Amino acid sequence: MNEEFDVVLRGYDRKQVDAFFERLAAGAVTAEELEKPSFRVAMIGYDRHQVWDVVEDRFAGPGGEAAAHAVVTPAQPLAGGPASGKEFDLVLRGYDRHQVNVILARVDAGTITAEELLETSFTVVMRGYDRHQVWDAIKGFAKALEDGTEE
Repeated sequence: MNEEFDVVLRGYDRKQVDAFFERLAAGAVTAEELEKPSFRVAMIGYDRHQVWDVVEDRFAGPGGEAAAHAVVTPAQPLAGGPASGKEFDLVLRGYDRHQVNVILARVDAGTITAEELLETSFTVVMRGYDRHQVWDAIKGFAKALEDGTEE
């Protein structure tokens, strides 16, 4: 393993993390495992933030964006849509970035109604978008859709 992590109290299990990165180097890790790896928390283990940062870096595509969090939608988002350029803070426990990005793409493409937008629910994950910021944006986009204007 080429990665070096600080050893801290209440970190990720060192053997499990080492094994994961060895499998990753050998190409034996699936995209799903890479997107949402789960490591046990041990009394003494690797710094959790450092491990997550390296996992995200390893999963990043050529543009620097994580491939697992790329917007997947049948319609192309409009370049100047209301949700384009919207940014949220990353927090320890926030909304799944992929799910939020898909909804924002639908807002940009105009393929979602205000009602659908307000009924949307997101999974809370490690290192996701700030929940309050996302819901403030969702409410703003829903209001704009109801009014028939863009924010």
